[in-house]
Amino acid sequence: MRLPAPGIARRVVLDAGHGASNNHGNTSCRCEAEESFTLTAARAVADRLESTGAFALRISRESDRAVEYRERVEEAETWGAEAFVSLHSDVRGQPERHVGGCPVSNLSPGFSVLWSDEGEPALSARRLALARAVAARMEEAGFLPYGGAEYTGLYEPDPVQRGVFVDRHEPTKRIFVLRQPTMPSVLVETHHALDPREVARWDEPSTLDAFAAALGAALLDTLEPEAP
Repeated sequence: MRLPAPGIARRVVLDAGHGASNNHGNTSCRCEAEESFTLTAARAVADRLESTGAFALRISRESDRAVEYRERVEEAETWGAEAFVSLHSDVRGQPERHVGGCPVSNLSPGFSVLWSDEGEPALSARRLALARAVAARMEEAGFLPYGGAEYTGLYEPDPVQRGVFVDRHEPTKRIFVLRQPTMPSVLVETHHALDPREVARWDEPSTLDAFAAALGAALLDTLEPEAP
C-alpha cells in the first residue's frame, strides 16, 4: 500500500449497508441478516485501515439503531469525507435448497463493485476510477469477480475491469448512496450470501485483512493528492 505523507489521514466513510427503517437486507445461508454482517465487517475493516495511519474512518452506523441513508450521506458531507464505500453482501438468483430453514445456493460466487454514472461528469469519472481500482485490487488479492449473469437489466458490466457494474435500474429505483454523495462513492458486494463457502471465508480474519489492504490501496490509488 502506497502510504501518504505522515500526518495526512484520508477521510473515508464505511457504510454498513442496510440497517435503515424496515431495511434489513438479505438473509444468508446461516439465516443472518445482511445488516448484521455489514456492521461487523465495517467495524473490522475500519480498525484495519485506521491502524495504517493513512486513514481516518467513520462508520455510517455504530449500533442496531436504524440510520436512514440520507442521514448517512449528509453526515459524510458535513465531516468532509473524501470517499464513501458502502459494504454489502449479495443474493443472486433463487436458492437451490434450504438447510435448517436457511436458503443455500452455490451457483453465483464472487464480489462485485457497483457505481453510478448519474450527475456531474467529473464526479462520475472519479466514481468509476474508484470502482475499477477496488475491483482490480480485490482481484489481485485473490477475490473472485462475479460475472454478472443475474444482473441483466439491473447493472451493466464494465468493459475494462471484471467485477465492476454501473447501476441501470429504472431511475426511481437507483441506489441512493451511489448517485447522491458529492464525494466518490461505490458499493461493494463482498460475496454471495447464500454460498456457504463464501460466507465461511468472510468469517476468517485473513479475508478481512486482505480486503482491507485491497480497499486501502484502491483508495490511495484514486483519491486526489492533498495540496502541499
